[in-house]
Amino acid sequence: MFGLTLVGSQYEAVPSDYRVARRVPAWLMSVALHTCLLVLAALLVRSPTKGPSVEADRTAGIALVQRTQSETTYFTEEDVASTSSAVATSATDSSSQPSPLAELPIALAIQLPSSAEISSSTGLGQVLPGAIGFTTGSEGARGLPGGQARTQVFGAEGTGNKFVYVFDRSASMDGFQGRPMAAAKSQLTASLEDLESVHQFQIVFYNEKPAVFHPDRSRPPSILFASDENKRLATSFVKRMTAIGGTRHIDALNLALGMSPDVVFFLTDAAEPQLTPAELAQIRRRNRSEATINSIEFGSGPRPRSENFLMRLARQNRGKHVYVDVSKLP
Repeated sequence: MFGLTLVGSQYEAVPSDYRVARRVPAWLMSVALHTCLLVLAALLVRSPTKGPSVEADRTAGIALVQRTQSETTYFTEEDVASTSSAVATSATDSSSQPSPLAELPIALAIQLPSSAEISSSTGLGQVLPGAIGFTTGSEGARGLPGGQARTQVFGAEGTGNKFVYVFDRSASMDGFQGRPMAAAKSQLTASLEDLESVHQFQIVFYNEKPAVFHPDRSRPPSILFASDENKRLATSFVKRMTAIGGTRHIDALNLALGMSPDVVFFLTDAAEPQLTPAELAQIRRRNRSEATINSIEFGSGPRPRSENFLMRLARQNRGKHVYVDVSKLP
């Protein structure tokens, strides 16, 4: 098959399946191709889904604030660290420069805990005083640890929370115009005044048998708290005691030790009867609370040189022995 194609101003016969077109420039084809590729890439590439923003870790700390009417000042860990470094540097310097710590405000005198120490229970305990430091760790009555009391009878001193007074009231205590009994009563009531309401006490006057301070007859006698009312009643009980009868030490001492005291003040003027070695051993066994037993010996004239049962009683029970010459009592 042939067709006609205009060439110049004439027609020529050419085959009909032969197509002749005007030649397209190469640069235009390149532009078209790149445009298609860019459009295709834009369709294929999708913008990523935006997720939650993540902030970088930051270190927390503690700052002290010092406020005045005119300004507010913040003291941070960095201030303390720089101050500590300055102190350490000055400590190694042989020159006598004043410590920068002396010029710090009071707020910086307390060490600031770091954030690492706050997150650790052990670290916190090293910087801050324990809870326990604000409650059971403080000094108690009379400035003694644990709330204990310190009191004395004729110079024999005892420290604790529970005190029992075992005083001889036999007829011999009424000698020397009654001065031994009067002095014993005065010392006992003065010792009670050293006790506060958290402490406990009991009084046992004895001759052939014990007489116990027993204000509440509805219950058996026991050790009592040193409330103002109990001390008032105890003073009245002491004043009513009279010197009469014989002497038996062991029952009164066993009764006192049965109350588990911390301190026993044992006062007697009896050289006879003495506590036997067997009775002293019995007292030592009965002293389960490891009470201190102070013995106060009333006598006339110089102190005896040889050891007697009162000295042994005190020595065997971690106490003191005191000798009182009743002839010199006022």
